[in-house]
Amino acid sequence: MRVVFITFFRDSKGGGIGRVSYEIAQAFAQQDHKTVLICPGEKTQLKKVTPYLEYLQIRSMGEGDVAIPYLTVPNLKFLFNFLEKFSPQIVHGHDFGPLTLATQFWAINHKIPFIYTTHVLLTKPADFAINEFSKSLKHLMDTTLMKKYFFSFFKNCDAFIAPNKDAQKDILKYGFREKIFTIPNGRYLNAYQYCYPAKLSEKQKQLTFIGYLSKRKNQKYLLWVMECLPENFILNLIGVPINPKYLQELKAFVQKKGLKNVNFLGEVPYEKIAGLLEKTHVFVSASKMEVQSLVIIEALASGTPVVGLSNETINEFIDDSVGFRLEEKTSPKTFAEKVKKICSLSQKEYEFLCHNARKKVSHLDWSNIVKQTEMVYQKLIKEKKINRERKKMSSIKKILKMLPPPKIKSFLQKKAQKSGGKISKKKSILMFIMTIIGTFFIGTGYWLLSKTKRIPISR
Repeated sequence: MRVVFITFFRDSKGGGIGRVSYEIAQAFAQQDHKTVLICPGEKTQLKKVTPYLEYLQIRSMGEGDVAIPYLTVPNLKFLFNFLEKFSPQIVHGHDFGPLTLATQFWAINHKIPFIYTTHVLLTKPADFAINEFSKSLKHLMDTTLMKKYFFSFFKNCDAFIAPNKDAQKDILKYGFREKIFTIPNGRYLNAYQYCYPAKLSEKQKQLTFIGYLSKRKNQKYLLWVMECLPENFILNLIGVPINPKYLQELKAFVQKKGLKNVNFLGEVPYEKIAGLLEKTHVFVSASKMEVQSLVIIEALASGTPVVGLSNETINEFIDDSVGFRLEEKTSPKTFAEKVKKICSLSQKEYEFLCHNARKKVSHLDWSNIVKQTEMVYQKLIKEKKINRERKKMSSIKKILKMLPPPKIKSFLQKKAQKSGGKISKKKSILMFIMTIIGTFFIGTGYWLLSKTKRIPISR
């Protein structure tokens, strides 16, 4: 099978969304599927990774998690010419960024099934990072133009993949009425199977949280929990802040309360995560909202019990057999009592929890997820009569006037004409206009914010 994946993020960036995008491409290639991942790069090029995996990199601006592609005519030609030659049977996006929408435009014009995996709740996309990253960028996301961008993208997907039932319900709530398949995120479980259970005889009890430091992840609550625990309980916070001000707030709280048992470890290479989890007695989470958290899956895969406040992931995986699932409004004192209860078990009882934790996620190895996803691909490919007719949007002429000189318009018109079939040329051009406009606004917003130092630029 020939498969194309697309991601907005560079390798090792973008949190769980970025990791899943790269890993699913690698996992498909390991099963001998001819696989291409379209992703940002320092320059526009085709990079051979393994015999069955290639990265088609599009030159992009920005640093860290921010990667805004240069959607120039030469870059679009490079992308489209490659897709023509590669002739994918399926196109699979993992975000709604400009590169993904550009590839969706090509897929529709060539009647190739386009499928999208949602890693955010579609009814609350800005709440996952943008809201904290920059209020200005959040306001931009709330504009009519950007809402049209999202509407155009989601309404032109042939099918959605939801990682769990909560994500599926949210897709329906958003208004998508096409095919929705439920397939969880995969993990390379082999990396965790050799982790030994932590020893409860150790004087210091290690508590760990891994992920972005953000108000949504709610690490402030975990600091309140630490106030209720003895000093021999150590909290290790692994991750970088979405907004540096939140990290400052957390550190100020630690200093004010005199908490000497909280470690801010920053970003840790992914290869070292399994070793850190092996030393962890309890994985703790107070996150207010998730879709399907990879770190919870990894903690369970390592055999680490979890105590967490109710959210989409905690509700899916955590019960008394592997730790404790607590209501959202649970007091920090009660949370602390549950942590102490686990650490007060006998080693045999504790290891029983560890065994159950591994068993809870044993079906999530990438090899199993690839098989499930492949079945969905085959189903979509066989259904040749995919309904691509959408309600035509009016304001095409007004939007055309917003574009820079007619090179891009001319290029898109030619591409739409070549596609033939019943696809509305206006609709196809409009879709890609939204990509160009969206890229322009996001890129401009990034530039302005970096100039005003609202976005930290690494040196």
